[in-house]
Amino acid sequence: MSGQPSTPNPTLLDDASRGFVRRAMAGGLVELDDVKKVVASLLADQTTLTPESLAEGLVAAGILTDWQSQKVLAGKSKGFYLGSYRLLRPLGRGGMGMVFLGEHQIMKRLMALKILPSEQLADERRIQRFKDEARASAQLDHPNIVRAYDCAEAGGKVYIVMEYVDGADLQQAVARDGVMPVATAIDAVRQAAEGLSHAHARGIIHRDIKPSNLMLGRDGVVKVSDMGLARIGFDFDDGGKSSKRLTGTADYVAPEQAIDSRSIDSRADIYSLGCTFYFLLTGRPPFSGSSLQQRLAKHQTAPVPDVRSVRDDCPVAVADLVKRMMAKRPSDRPPSMSDLLVQLKQIRGVPTTDQTGSLRSFAHPDDTTSMATSGQHTVFEESSISSSGGDESGLSGDPTESLDGFDFSDLPDLPAPGAASAADSMGPLGPASPPPPPRAVGRTTGGKAESDGGGNSQQVLLGIGLAFAALALVAVLGMMAYTFSRPLEQSRPRLKQFDSKDGTLIIVDE
Repeated sequence: MSGQPSTPNPTLLDDASRGFVRRAMAGGLVELDDVKKVVASLLADQTTLTPESLAEGLVAAGILTDWQSQKVLAGKSKGFYLGSYRLLRPLGRGGMGMVFLGEHQIMKRLMALKILPSEQLADERRIQRFKDEARASAQLDHPNIVRAYDCAEAGGKVYIVMEYVDGADLQQAVARDGVMPVATAIDAVRQAAEGLSHAHARGIIHRDIKPSNLMLGRDGVVKVSDMGLARIGFDFDDGGKSSKRLTGTADYVAPEQAIDSRSIDSRADIYSLGCTFYFLLTGRPPFSGSSLQQRLAKHQTAPVPDVRSVRDDCPVAVADLVKRMMAKRPSDRPPSMSDLLVQLKQIRGVPTTDQTGSLRSFAHPDDTTSMATSGQHTVFEESSISSSGGDESGLSGDPTESLDGFDFSDLPDLPAPGAASAADSMGPLGPASPPPPPRAVGRTTGGKAESDGGGNSQQVLLGIGLAFAALALVAVLGMMAYTFSRPLEQSRPRLKQFDSKDGTLIIVDE
Protein backbone atom coordinates (compact mmCIF):
# COMPACT_ATOMS: atom_id res chain seq x y z
CA MET A 1 0.00 0.00 0.00
CA SER A 2 2.87 2.39 0.81
CA GLY A 3 5.61 0.41 -0.90
CA GLN A 4 6.42 -1.54 2.28
CA PRO A 5 5.86 -5.31 2.52
CA SER A 6 2.65 -6.36 4.20
CA THR A 7 3.08 -8.09 7.53
CA PRO A 8 0.55 -10.09 9.51
CA ASN A 9 -1.37 -7.94 11.97
CA PRO A 10 -3.37 -10.01 14.46
CA THR A 11 -4.99 -6.87 15.89
CA LEU A 12 -6.05 -5.32 12.59
CA LEU A 13 -9.67 -5.11 13.76
CA ASP A 14 -10.58 -4.53 17.37
CA ASP A 15 -13.61 -6.16 18.97
CA ALA A 16 -15.92 -3.27 18.12
CA SER A 17 -14.90 -3.34 14.45
CA ARG A 18 -15.29 -7.10 14.31
CA GLY A 19 -18.77 -6.77 15.75
CA PHE A 20 -19.67 -4.23 13.09
CA VAL A 21 -18.48 -6.55 10.31
CA ARG A 22 -20.32 -9.54 11.79
CA ARG A 23 -23.58 -7.61 12.02
CA ALA A 24 -23.27 -6.27 8.48
CA MET A 25 -22.65 -9.78 7.16
CA ALA A 26 -25.43 -11.28 9.27
CA GLY A 27 -27.81 -8.69 7.86
CA GLY A 28 -26.93 -9.76 4.32
CA LEU A 29 -25.47 -6.35 3.50
CA VAL A 30 -21.81 -7.11 2.76
CA GLU A 31 -19.54 -9.94 1.70
CA LEU A 32 -16.18 -10.58 3.30
CA ASP A 33 -14.41 -9.66 0.05
CA ASP A 34 -16.10 -6.25 0.20
CA VAL A 35 -14.73 -5.73 3.69
CA LYS A 36 -11.22 -6.75 2.63
CA LYS A 37 -11.19 -4.26 -0.25
CA VAL A 38 -12.45 -1.45 1.96
CA VAL A 39 -9.88 -2.29 4.65
CA ALA A 40 -7.15 -2.21 1.99
CA SER A 41 -8.32 1.22 0.86
CA LEU A 42 -8.51 2.56 4.41
CA LEU A 43 -5.05 1.27 5.34
CA ALA A 44 -3.58 3.50 2.63
CA ASP A 45 -4.45 6.54 4.75
CA GLN A 46 -4.74 5.31 8.33
CA THR A 47 -3.33 2.62 10.56
CA THR A 48 -6.16 2.35 13.08
CA LEU A 49 -9.55 1.09 11.96
CA THR A 50 -12.77 1.80 13.83
CA PRO A 51 -16.40 0.78 13.22
CA GLU A 52 -17.07 4.35 12.10
CA SER A 53 -14.23 4.38 9.57
CA LEU A 54 -15.32 0.98 8.23
CA ALA A 55 -18.89 2.26 7.89
CA GLU A 56 -17.66 5.38 6.11
CA GLY A 57 -15.56 3.31 3.72
CA LEU A 58 -18.42 0.93 2.89
CA VAL A 59 -20.73 3.89 2.23
CA ALA A 60 -18.11 5.60 0.05
CA ALA A 61 -17.73 2.40 -1.98
CA GLY A 62 -21.49 2.26 -2.58
CA ILE A 63 -21.81 -1.03 -0.70
CA LEU A 64 -23.94 0.36 2.15
CA THR A 65 -26.31 3.30 2.29
CA ASP A 66 -25.88 5.80 5.08
CA TRP A 67 -29.07 4.54 6.76
CA GLN A 68 -27.88 0.92 6.63
CA SER A 69 -24.49 1.81 8.09
CA GLN A 70 -26.07 3.80 10.93
CA LYS A 71 -28.36 0.89 11.77
CA VAL A 72 -25.43 -1.55 11.88
CA LEU A 73 -23.39 0.89 13.99
CA ALA A 74 -26.37 1.04 16.37
CA GLY A 75 -26.14 -2.73 16.85
CA LYS A 76 -28.78 -3.90 14.37
CA SER A 77 -28.29 -6.98 12.19
CA LYS A 78 -31.88 -7.50 11.02
CA GLY A 79 -34.58 -5.60 9.20
CA PHE A 80 -32.78 -4.87 5.94
CA TYR A 81 -34.85 -7.12 3.64
CA LEU A 82 -38.55 -7.44 2.92
CA GLY A 83 -39.63 -10.16 0.54
CA SER A 84 -37.71 -9.68 -2.70
CA TYR A 85 -36.55 -6.20 -1.74
CA ARG A 86 -33.45 -4.85 -0.05
CA LEU A 87 -34.36 -1.80 2.04
CA LEU A 88 -32.17 1.22 1.37
CA ARG A 89 -33.62 3.96 3.56
CA PRO A 90 -36.88 5.29 5.03
CA LEU A 91 -38.68 7.82 2.85
CA GLY A 92 -41.30 8.97 5.35
CA ARG A 93 -44.54 8.01 6.99
CA GLY A 94 -47.76 7.64 5.03
CA GLY A 95 -51.34 7.67 6.22
CA MET A 96 -51.24 4.02 7.26
CA GLY A 97 -47.61 3.00 7.47
CA MET A 98 -43.91 3.62 7.09
CA VAL A 99 -42.57 4.05 3.54
CA PHE A 100 -39.14 2.71 2.59
CA LEU A 101 -37.07 2.88 -0.55
CA GLY A 102 -36.39 -0.68 -1.68
CA GLU A 103 -34.40 -2.29 -4.47
CA HIS A 104 -35.58 -5.53 -6.06
CA GLN A 105 -32.80 -8.06 -5.53
CA ILE A 106 -32.99 -9.52 -9.04
CA MET A 107 -34.36 -6.75 -11.27
CA LYS A 108 -32.50 -3.96 -9.41
CA ARG A 109 -35.56 -1.74 -9.78
CA LEU A 110 -36.25 0.91 -7.13
CA MET A 111 -39.70 0.89 -5.54
CA ALA A 112 -41.44 2.58 -2.61
CA LEU A 113 -42.63 0.05 -0.04
CA LYS A 114 -45.37 1.05 2.39
CA ILE A 115 -45.32 -1.26 5.41
CA LEU A 116 -48.21 -1.66 7.84
CA PRO A 117 -46.92 -1.01 11.39
CA SER A 118 -46.46 -4.08 13.58
CA GLU A 119 -48.85 -2.82 16.25
CA GLN A 120 -51.68 -2.80 13.70
CA LEU A 121 -51.19 -6.40 12.56
CA ALA A 122 -53.39 -7.66 15.41
CA ASP A 123 -56.32 -5.56 14.14
CA GLU A 124 -58.01 -7.35 11.26
CA ARG A 125 -59.87 -4.18 10.31
CA ARG A 126 -56.59 -2.29 9.94
CA ILE A 127 -55.23 -5.01 7.69
CA GLN A 128 -58.39 -4.93 5.61
CA ARG A 129 -58.21 -1.16 5.32
CA PHE A 130 -54.58 -1.39 4.22
CA LYS A 131 -55.53 -3.86 1.50
CA ASP A 132 -58.40 -1.58 0.49
CA GLU A 133 -55.80 1.12 -0.14
CA ALA A 134 -53.90 -1.25 -2.39
CA ARG A 135 -57.08 -2.08 -4.31
CA ALA A 136 -57.97 1.59 -4.66
CA SER A 137 -54.53 2.42 -6.02
CA ALA A 138 -54.63 -0.56 -8.38
CA GLN A 139 -57.75 0.87 -10.05
CA LEU A 140 -55.91 4.07 -10.94
CA ASP A 141 -53.56 4.39 -13.88
CA HIS A 142 -52.74 8.03 -14.50
CA PRO A 143 -49.49 10.00 -14.93
CA ASN A 144 -50.48 12.28 -12.02
CA ILE A 145 -51.12 9.46 -9.53
CA VAL A 146 -48.50 7.28 -7.84
CA ARG A 147 -49.08 3.76 -9.17
CA ALA A 148 -49.39 0.66 -7.00
CA TYR A 149 -48.00 -2.61 -8.36
CA ASP A 150 -48.41 -5.23 -5.65
CA CYS A 151 -49.66 -6.01 -2.16
CA ALA A 152 -47.81 -8.82 -0.42
CA GLU A 153 -46.88 -10.40 2.89
CA ALA A 154 -43.40 -11.47 3.97
CA GLY A 155 -41.68 -12.00 7.29
CA GLY A 156 -44.94 -11.39 9.14
CA LYS A 157 -45.34 -7.99 7.46
CA VAL A 158 -47.97 -6.66 5.06
CA TYR A 159 -46.76 -4.14 2.50
CA ILE A 160 -47.69 -2.37 -0.73
CA VAL A 161 -45.21 -2.01 -3.60
CA MET A 162 -45.61 1.41 -5.19
CA GLU A 163 -44.04 3.56 -7.87
CA TYR A 164 -40.97 5.38 -6.59
CA VAL A 165 -40.99 9.12 -7.37
CA ASP A 166 -37.51 10.60 -7.56
CA GLY A 167 -38.00 14.07 -6.14
CA ALA A 168 -39.66 15.69 -3.11
CA ASP A 169 -43.16 16.43 -1.93
CA LEU A 170 -44.55 19.96 -2.20
CA GLN A 171 -44.26 20.51 1.56
CA GLN A 172 -40.51 19.89 1.34
CA ALA A 173 -40.16 21.93 -1.86
CA VAL A 174 -41.74 25.05 -0.33
CA ALA A 175 -39.86 24.64 2.96
CA ARG A 176 -36.61 24.44 1.00
CA ASP A 177 -37.13 26.99 -1.79
CA GLY A 178 -39.84 29.31 -0.49
CA VAL A 179 -43.23 30.14 -1.96
CA MET A 180 -43.87 29.25 -5.59
CA PRO A 181 -44.30 31.75 -8.39
CA VAL A 182 -47.99 32.11 -9.20
CA ALA A 183 -47.75 30.35 -12.57
CA THR A 184 -45.80 27.47 -11.01
CA ALA A 185 -48.36 27.03 -8.23
CA ILE A 186 -51.17 27.01 -10.80
CA ASP A 187 -49.37 24.27 -12.75
CA ALA A 188 -48.87 22.16 -9.60
CA VAL A 189 -52.55 22.44 -8.63
CA ARG A 190 -53.64 21.72 -12.20
CA GLN A 191 -51.62 18.49 -12.34
CA ALA A 192 -52.99 17.37 -8.96
CA ALA A 193 -56.52 18.12 -10.19
CA GLU A 194 -55.88 16.01 -13.31
CA GLY A 195 -55.00 13.01 -11.15
CA LEU A 196 -57.89 13.55 -8.74
CA SER A 197 -60.35 13.91 -11.62
CA HIS A 198 -59.24 10.46 -12.79
CA ALA A 199 -59.79 9.04 -9.28
CA HIS A 200 -63.18 10.73 -8.81
CA ALA A 201 -64.40 9.32 -12.13
CA ARG A 202 -63.83 5.87 -10.61
CA GLY A 203 -65.65 6.65 -7.37
CA ILE A 204 -62.52 7.19 -5.25
CA ILE A 205 -62.31 10.21 -2.92
CA HIS A 206 -58.81 10.83 -1.54
CA ARG A 207 -59.84 12.59 1.73
CA ASP A 208 -56.29 13.62 2.66
CA ILE A 209 -55.05 16.05 0.02
CA LYS A 210 -52.23 18.21 1.39
CA PRO A 211 -48.79 19.39 0.20
CA SER A 212 -46.96 16.40 1.65
CA ASN A 213 -49.19 14.01 -0.32
CA LEU A 214 -48.35 15.64 -3.64
CA MET A 215 -45.04 14.32 -4.94
CA LEU A 216 -42.96 16.45 -7.30
CA GLY A 217 -40.65 14.40 -9.52
CA ARG A 218 -37.38 15.65 -10.95
CA ASP A 219 -39.12 15.78 -14.33
CA GLY A 220 -41.57 18.40 -13.01
CA VAL A 221 -44.54 16.00 -12.84
CA VAL A 222 -46.82 16.18 -9.79
CA LYS A 223 -48.28 12.89 -8.56
CA VAL A 224 -50.99 12.33 -5.96
CA SER A 225 -49.81 9.84 -3.34
CA ASP A 226 -51.05 8.02 -0.24
CA MET A 227 -54.51 6.59 -0.77
CA GLY A 228 -54.51 5.36 2.82
CA LEU A 229 -57.56 7.41 3.81
CA ALA A 230 -59.38 7.18 0.48
CA ARG A 231 -63.08 6.41 0.43
CA ILE A 232 -63.45 3.70 -2.17
CA GLY A 233 -67.23 3.65 -2.45
CA PHE A 234 -67.50 1.08 0.33
CA ASP A 235 -66.41 0.89 3.96
CA PHE A 236 -66.15 -1.96 6.41
CA ASP A 237 -68.69 -1.94 9.18
CA ASP A 238 -67.10 -0.35 12.23
CA GLY A 239 -70.29 0.49 14.10
CA GLY A 240 -70.21 4.10 12.96
CA LYS A 241 -66.88 4.80 14.65
CA SER A 242 -65.27 6.17 11.48
CA SER A 243 -67.91 8.90 11.17
CA LYS A 244 -66.98 10.09 14.67
CA ARG A 245 -63.24 10.06 14.02
CA LEU A 246 -61.37 12.81 12.16
CA THR A 247 -60.26 11.54 8.77
CA GLY A 248 -57.75 13.86 7.15
CA THR A 249 -55.30 16.52 8.29
CA ALA A 250 -56.58 19.42 10.39
CA ASP A 251 -54.84 22.15 8.38
CA TYR A 252 -56.41 21.01 5.10
CA VAL A 253 -59.64 19.18 5.99
CA ALA A 254 -63.00 20.30 4.58
CA PRO A 255 -65.60 21.52 7.13
CA GLU A 256 -68.10 18.76 6.25
CA GLN A 257 -65.37 16.10 6.40
CA ALA A 258 -64.50 17.04 9.98
CA ILE A 259 -68.16 16.43 10.91
CA ASP A 260 -68.83 13.21 8.98
CA SER A 261 -66.10 11.78 6.79
CA ARG A 262 -68.37 9.09 5.32
CA SER A 263 -70.91 11.41 3.71
CA ILE A 264 -68.53 13.60 1.71
CA ASP A 265 -68.15 13.78 -2.05
CA SER A 266 -65.45 14.94 -4.46
CA ARG A 267 -65.89 18.58 -3.39
CA ALA A 268 -64.12 17.77 -0.10
CA ASP A 269 -60.97 17.08 -2.14
CA ILE A 270 -61.50 20.42 -3.94
CA TYR A 271 -61.53 22.21 -0.57
CA SER A 272 -58.32 20.47 0.55
CA LEU A 273 -56.69 21.27 -2.79
CA GLY A 274 -57.70 24.92 -2.30
CA CYS A 275 -55.96 24.94 1.10
CA THR A 276 -52.91 23.42 -0.60
CA PHE A 277 -53.07 26.13 -3.30
CA TYR A 278 -53.05 28.75 -0.53
CA PHE A 279 -50.01 27.09 1.06
CA LEU A 280 -48.03 27.02 -2.21
CA LEU A 281 -48.62 30.76 -2.67
CA THR A 282 -48.05 31.88 0.93
CA GLY A 283 -45.91 29.21 2.59
CA ARG A 284 -48.44 28.67 5.40
CA PRO A 285 -51.75 26.84 5.93
CA PRO A 286 -54.85 29.06 5.63
CA PHE A 287 -55.77 28.92 9.33
CA SER A 288 -53.55 29.01 12.40
CA GLY A 289 -54.29 28.00 15.96
CA SER A 290 -52.55 26.73 19.05
CA SER A 291 -54.63 23.56 19.11
CA LEU A 292 -56.25 21.10 16.76
CA GLN A 293 -59.70 22.16 17.92
CA GLN A 294 -59.01 25.83 17.16
CA ARG A 295 -57.87 25.10 13.62
CA LEU A 296 -60.87 22.84 12.95
CA ALA A 297 -63.21 25.51 14.28
CA LYS A 298 -61.74 28.12 11.93
CA HIS A 299 -62.31 25.82 8.96
CA GLN A 300 -65.96 25.73 10.05
CA THR A 301 -66.59 29.42 10.79
CA ALA A 302 -63.69 31.77 9.95
CA PRO A 303 -63.77 33.71 6.66
CA VAL A 304 -61.50 32.37 3.95
CA PRO A 305 -58.28 34.42 4.07
CA ASP A 306 -57.35 36.45 1.00
CA VAL A 307 -54.08 35.37 -0.60
CA ARG A 308 -53.44 38.99 -1.61
CA SER A 309 -53.21 40.03 2.04
CA VAL A 310 -50.01 37.99 2.20
CA ARG A 311 -48.97 37.98 -1.45
CA ASP A 312 -49.72 41.31 -3.13
CA ASP A 313 -48.36 40.14 -6.51
CA CYS A 314 -51.07 37.49 -6.77
CA PRO A 315 -53.64 38.32 -9.48
CA VAL A 316 -57.20 38.89 -8.29
CA ALA A 317 -58.50 36.05 -10.48
CA VAL A 318 -56.15 33.57 -8.78
CA ALA A 319 -57.02 34.77 -5.26
CA ASP A 320 -60.73 34.55 -6.09
CA LEU A 321 -60.39 30.96 -7.33
CA VAL A 322 -58.65 29.97 -4.09
CA LYS A 323 -61.60 31.45 -2.17
CA ARG A 324 -64.13 29.54 -4.27
CA MET A 325 -62.26 26.28 -3.77
CA MET A 326 -62.31 26.91 0.01
CA ALA A 327 -65.96 27.92 0.28
CA LYS A 328 -67.61 26.69 3.49
CA ARG A 329 -70.58 25.19 1.66
CA PRO A 330 -69.75 22.51 -0.93
CA SER A 331 -72.38 23.99 -3.27
CA ASP A 332 -70.36 27.23 -3.50
CA ARG A 333 -67.24 25.42 -4.71
CA PRO A 334 -66.51 24.28 -8.27
CA PRO A 335 -68.89 21.32 -8.71
CA SER A 336 -66.22 18.87 -9.84
CA MET A 337 -62.53 18.52 -10.60
CA SER A 338 -63.37 18.73 -14.30
CA ASP A 339 -64.96 22.15 -13.75
CA LEU A 340 -62.00 23.20 -11.62
CA LEU A 341 -59.62 22.25 -14.43
CA VAL A 342 -61.52 24.53 -16.81
CA GLN A 343 -61.17 27.43 -14.37
CA LEU A 344 -57.48 26.70 -13.78
CA LYS A 345 -56.83 26.80 -17.51
CA GLN A 346 -58.64 30.14 -17.74
CA ILE A 347 -56.47 31.80 -15.08
CA ARG A 348 -53.23 30.41 -16.52
CA GLY A 349 -53.31 33.24 -19.04
CA VAL A 350 -53.68 35.94 -16.37
CA PRO A 351 -50.56 38.19 -16.36
CA THR A 352 -48.43 38.00 -13.22
CA THR A 353 -45.68 40.27 -11.92
CA ASP A 354 -43.48 37.49 -10.54
CA GLN A 355 -40.76 35.64 -12.37
CA THR A 356 -42.38 32.55 -13.80
CA GLY A 357 -40.55 29.48 -12.57
CA SER A 358 -41.01 25.91 -13.67
CA LEU A 359 -41.90 23.01 -11.43
CA ARG A 360 -38.78 21.24 -12.66
CA SER A 361 -36.65 23.95 -11.04
CA PHE A 362 -38.30 23.16 -7.70
CA ALA A 363 -37.47 19.48 -8.20
CA HIS A 364 -33.82 20.28 -9.02
CA PRO A 365 -32.57 22.48 -6.19
CA ASP A 366 -29.02 23.82 -6.17
CA ASP A 367 -28.73 22.75 -2.55
CA THR A 368 -30.07 19.23 -2.02
CA THR A 369 -29.27 19.12 1.68
CA SER A 370 -32.88 19.06 2.81
CA MET A 371 -33.74 16.39 0.28
CA ALA A 372 -30.74 14.32 1.29
CA THR A 373 -31.64 14.40 4.97
CA SER A 374 -35.42 14.20 4.84
CA GLY A 375 -36.50 10.79 5.98
CA GLN A 376 -33.12 9.95 7.45
CA HIS A 377 -34.26 10.76 10.98
CA THR A 378 -37.87 9.65 10.60
CA VAL A 379 -39.09 7.74 13.63
CA PHE A 380 -39.79 4.15 12.70
CA GLU A 381 -40.01 0.85 14.44
CA GLU A 382 -36.70 -0.67 15.49
CA SER A 383 -37.85 -4.27 15.31
CA SER A 384 -36.92 -6.59 12.49
CA ILE A 385 -38.85 -5.91 9.31
CA SER A 386 -38.41 -9.45 8.10
CA SER A 387 -36.75 -12.67 9.08
CA SER A 388 -34.30 -12.41 6.18
CA GLY A 389 -30.76 -11.76 7.27
CA GLY A 390 -30.33 -13.52 10.58
CA ASP A 391 -28.39 -12.48 13.62
CA GLU A 392 -24.71 -13.10 14.28
CA SER A 393 -25.38 -16.53 15.76
CA GLY A 394 -26.32 -17.77 12.30
CA LEU A 395 -22.76 -17.30 11.01
CA SER A 396 -20.40 -20.25 11.01
CA GLY A 397 -17.44 -19.21 13.12
CA ASP A 398 -16.05 -15.70 13.15
CA PRO A 399 -15.71 -14.45 9.54
CA THR A 400 -13.46 -11.61 10.67
CA GLU A 401 -10.69 -14.02 11.68
CA SER A 402 -9.63 -14.34 8.04
CA LEU A 403 -8.73 -10.64 8.10
CA ASP A 404 -5.93 -11.26 10.58
CA GLY A 405 -2.61 -11.43 8.78
CA PHE A 406 -4.30 -11.02 5.40
CA ASP A 407 -2.03 -9.64 2.66
CA PHE A 408 -3.85 -6.55 1.44
CA SER A 409 -1.16 -5.46 -1.04
CA ASP A 410 -2.71 -7.29 -4.02
CA LEU A 411 -6.25 -5.96 -3.61
CA PRO A 412 -7.61 -3.30 -5.98
CA ASP A 413 -8.27 0.16 -4.65
CA LEU A 414 -11.70 1.49 -3.77
CA PRO A 415 -12.81 5.15 -3.80
CA ALA A 416 -11.31 7.17 -0.99
CA PRO A 417 -13.45 7.22 2.15
CA GLY A 418 -15.58 10.29 2.53
CA ALA A 419 -16.83 10.37 -1.05
CA ALA A 420 -20.60 10.23 -1.14
CA SER A 421 -22.14 7.02 -2.36
CA ALA A 422 -24.63 7.09 -5.22
CA ALA A 423 -27.40 6.08 -2.87
CA ASP A 424 -26.84 8.97 -0.49
CA SER A 425 -25.61 11.76 -2.76
CA MET A 426 -28.96 11.83 -4.59
CA GLY A 427 -31.05 12.16 -1.45
CA PRO A 428 -33.69 9.82 -0.09
CA LEU A 429 -35.46 9.73 -3.40
CA GLY A 430 -32.40 8.95 -5.46
CA PRO A 431 -31.29 5.59 -6.78
CA ALA A 432 -28.78 3.44 -5.00
CA SER A 433 -26.01 2.43 -7.39
CA PRO A 434 -24.06 -0.85 -7.11
CA PRO A 435 -20.42 -0.75 -6.03
CA PRO A 436 -18.08 0.50 -8.77
CA PRO A 437 -16.05 -2.28 -10.43
CA PRO A 438 -12.50 -2.69 -9.09
CA ARG A 439 -9.83 -0.81 -11.03
CA ALA A 440 -6.61 -2.55 -12.03
CA VAL A 441 -3.82 -0.51 -10.47
CA GLY A 442 -0.21 -0.86 -9.51
CA ARG A 443 1.34 -0.32 -6.13
CA THR A 444 0.19 2.66 -4.13
CA THR A 445 2.23 5.31 -2.44
CA GLY A 446 0.51 7.58 0.00
CA GLY A 447 -2.86 6.25 -1.14
CA LYS A 448 -2.29 7.25 -4.82
CA ALA A 449 -1.82 4.71 -7.57
CA GLU A 450 1.54 4.49 -9.39
CA SER A 451 1.86 2.92 -12.83
CA ASP A 452 4.06 -0.21 -13.06
CA GLY A 453 5.12 0.64 -16.63
CA GLY A 454 2.88 -1.94 -18.28
CA GLY A 455 0.52 0.70 -19.58
CA ASN A 456 3.39 2.70 -21.14
CA SER A 457 4.81 -0.40 -22.88
CA GLN A 458 1.47 -1.18 -24.40
CA GLN A 459 1.19 2.38 -25.69
CA VAL A 460 4.67 2.19 -27.33
CA LEU A 461 3.87 -1.12 -29.04
CA LEU A 462 0.56 0.23 -30.23
CA GLY A 463 2.30 3.29 -31.70
CA ILE A 464 4.88 1.17 -33.58
CA GLY A 465 2.15 -1.04 -34.98
CA LEU A 466 0.18 1.93 -36.21
CA ALA A 467 3.31 3.41 -37.86
CA PHE A 468 4.01 0.19 -39.81
CA ALA A 469 0.40 0.01 -40.87
CA ALA A 470 0.54 3.59 -42.15
CA LEU A 471 3.73 2.91 -44.18
CA ALA A 472 2.22 -0.20 -45.73
CA LEU A 473 -0.89 1.72 -46.70
CA VAL A 474 1.21 4.47 -48.35
CA ALA A 475 3.17 1.88 -50.33
CA VAL A 476 0.05 0.14 -51.59
CA LEU A 477 -1.56 3.42 -52.61
CA GLY A 478 1.63 4.46 -54.44
CA MET A 479 1.78 1.23 -56.43
CA MET A 480 -1.87 1.55 -57.37
CA ALA A 481 -1.36 5.15 -58.52
CA TYR A 482 1.63 4.18 -60.66
CA THR A 483 -0.19 1.26 -62.24
CA PHE A 484 -3.23 3.26 -63.23
CA SER A 485 -1.28 6.31 -64.46
CA ARG A 486 1.25 4.38 -66.66
CA PRO A 487 0.37 4.40 -70.40
CA LEU A 488 -0.45 1.05 -71.92
CA GLU A 489 2.30 -0.48 -74.12
CA GLN A 490 1.50 -1.00 -77.79
CA SER A 491 1.80 -4.64 -78.68
CA ARG A 492 4.34 -5.39 -81.41
CA PRO A 493 3.95 -8.25 -83.90
CA ARG A 494 6.28 -11.18 -83.46
CA LEU A 495 7.71 -12.27 -86.79
CA LYS A 496 9.45 -15.46 -87.77
CA GLN A 497 11.55 -15.86 -90.89
CA PHE A 498 11.76 -19.08 -92.89
CA ASP A 499 13.47 -20.09 -96.17
CA SER A 500 11.47 -22.19 -98.54
CA LYS A 501 12.98 -25.05 -100.50
CA ASP A 502 13.16 -22.96 -103.59
CA GLY A 503 14.97 -20.14 -101.81
CA THR A 504 11.95 -17.88 -101.28
CA LEU A 505 11.95 -15.86 -97.99
CA ILE A 506 8.77 -16.45 -95.89
CA ILE A 507 7.82 -14.17 -92.96
CA VAL A 508 5.11 -15.38 -90.51
CA ASP A 509 3.29 -13.02 -88.06
CA GLU A 510 2.56 -14.76 -84.74
